[in-house]
Amino acid sequence: MIKLRPYTKTIVRDVGLMLHIPGGMALVSLWVCVAFREFYAIAPFLLTSLVSFGIGQLLYRSVHQYSEEAHLRHAMITVALSWGLIPLVGAIPFLAISSHLAPSPEISDTLLRFQNPWNAIFEAFSGFTSTGLTMALNPRELPYSLQWWRSFMEWIGGVGTIVLMLSVLDPSTEPFQLYNAEGRSRRIALTVTGTVRRIWKIYLIYTGVCIAVLGILGMPWWEALNHGLTVISTGGFDVTGESMSAYSPVIQLAIVPMMIAGAVGFAIHDRLLRHRQFSLLWKQEEYRTLWLLLGGGTLILFLENYWFQGSFLWIDSLFQWVSALTTCGFNTVKVETWSASAKLLLSVAMAVGGAAGSTVGGLKIKRVLTLYKGVLWHFRRISLRPHQLMRYQLDGKSFGEAEAYRRIEGAAVLAVLWMSWLAIGVMVLNYLVPEKYQLSDTIFEAASALSGVGLSTGISHPDLQWGGKLVLILLMWMGRLEIIPVMLLLGSLMRRMKASLFKF
Repeated sequence: MIKLRPYTKTIVRDVGLMLHIPGGMALVSLWVCVAFREFYAIAPFLLTSLVSFGIGQLLYRSVHQYSEEAHLRHAMITVALSWGLIPLVGAIPFLAISSHLAPSPEISDTLLRFQNPWNAIFEAFSGFTSTGLTMALNPRELPYSLQWWRSFMEWIGGVGTIVLMLSVLDPSTEPFQLYNAEGRSRRIALTVTGTVRRIWKIYLIYTGVCIAVLGILGMPWWEALNHGLTVISTGGFDVTGESMSAYSPVIQLAIVPMMIAGAVGFAIHDRLLRHRQFSLLWKQEEYRTLWLLLGGGTLILFLENYWFQGSFLWIDSLFQWVSALTTCGFNTVKVETWSASAKLLLSVAMAVGGAAGSTVGGLKIKRVLTLYKGVLWHFRRISLRPHQLMRYQLDGKSFGEAEAYRRIEGAAVLAVLWMSWLAIGVMVLNYLVPEKYQLSDTIFEAASALSGVGLSTGISHPDLQWGGKLVLILLMWMGRLEIIPVMLLLGSLMRRMKASLFKF
């Protein structure tokens, strides 16, 4: 019998709770199987529920009597392990449905590719991390049940599985530590439980509005449902195979503010909906920077496309810049046909991301601002005269030198880790992709995976070597949790393996 430490038992218990999530999602998805008469998909979704609840209950009940308080490090390991296991369960419908329909002469090549476990796992990781890179050659050829499953994974992943768990379940770990470990820190209610429930209300309201607007503007209602789920979650999966290029300019322009809404923090949405404080969208430095980046970046991309293609590509340039900065991942044009410099510009936008506390990936504007302020403070401190005092101010708030350095340190650590893992991903991926892809394509693809965007130069493809798929899966996993939780988990596993080897 394996002897577990008290904090390990707490981790196992909470991971067991988390693993119930894909099972519940699979049961909710049965309505699609019935509505579209895809009865063959019922068994795969029930199998997903059985595996999810079975493993979840096994882990939970084996240690449920223990409730040792865990530290933030253990909460981060819990979150990283949960986010690593949930997509493995989420891959079951792809594998099971494609295997069931494989003997049929009418099965599409798109669905047939999901018999490869790597493709199924990749799709599930991309969905739950709300990235949007895909192994589907043409999503329109997938059964309705799998189209829904892809969108549903992104919708749940966008708001966060921890947010879902804390709203309905009772973990052992202190709720704020789990909430913080998933990359969130700000509360919008007195308690964490109150905060996550309010987040869900806001999320449901905006999802409903997006679906309704897209449907009213002429998008078929099934497509409006799916794209409403994936736009507010800044996920990027589509059901057309052509993303948003399949629709009119009116619909494309209507999607732009939806993507921006997904890049605004839930705390701001709460105050907008409850108190009509629209001035916050300009008063706060983070949001002034967001508008500046949206406007300035679009203008630069206009000029870039005019220089290389002889046309400003007004709608495409605007749409692609917003999609990259908000890490949504929808597209109206094949990005691989753009110039290398345009792709690098979009890579920078993907790296920055939107506002903190939203559904976006990337470094987040708040951290980039903190690093920028840190550079300014450094030069001001050098220029100080003996009788002058240094003033540290961020977003209209003043604080001491220790707090200033703490904030800079936090932002710098994540930025260094982000750039380091991006460089590692690019170097490894560059050896695994077909020779036709340039370095700018590889950088773009790796940045898209690490920032949870989903824009692609074509590297993410069923024919990509399994090693390339694994690199992108790791980048998506690490990027969704802001790297540190995954590094802690991997470090802990390596130490355990090392200790076990030395015993022999």
